[in-house]
Amino acid sequence: MEEKSTFWKSAMVYGLYLALVLTLFSVILYVSGLILNTTVGYISIVIMIAGIVIAQISYRNKELKGAITYGQALGFGVAIMLFAGIVSALYTLILYTFIDPALIDQMKAMQEEAMMQKGLSEDQIETAMSVASKMMSPAWLSIMGFVGSVFSGTIVSLLTSIFVKKEGNPDAFDEAMEEVKTEE
Repeated sequence: MEEKSTFWKSAMVYGLYLALVLTLFSVILYVSGLILNTTVGYISIVIMIAGIVIAQISYRNKELKGAITYGQALGFGVAIMLFAGIVSALYTLILYTFIDPALIDQMKAMQEEAMMQKGLSEDQIETAMSVASKMMSPAWLSIMGFVGSVFSGTIVSLLTSIFVKKEGNPDAFDEAMEEVKTEE
């Protein structure tokens, strides 16, 4: 009996590993007081890219015997970020709901300050902040984090799959048949 594909199982495992690393990085940023620092936050993008590439290469070499198409690598990268996004969304929900609900107020204050620096009027700032306040609930931030993870994982996978793909030997069947004919 043919063995079932390990695509989803492998994607889940690698996605959970990547989510664990990203969550640990986020906890380090939180503890060090840098969680709202967007510049330092870009490191998480590098972690995500590295995680996807490592997982794609490992999946190609261990599960697919060294050959993976562009489409398989792309799908695997997106699936990894699907699982990582679920875990990250749960972490975001827990962080902003239970651990530190005041972070949302800090984010709102940062946005308001940025709008003031751009020279917006008080009415414009008030209007923008009323819209932003509705979108800055823990649930909404979690949903947007999940969607953002899958979207960014898709973009990254579109690029990394170009370099990870490795076609199998198209003449392998002919070579095997030549060996059989020479043995006769």
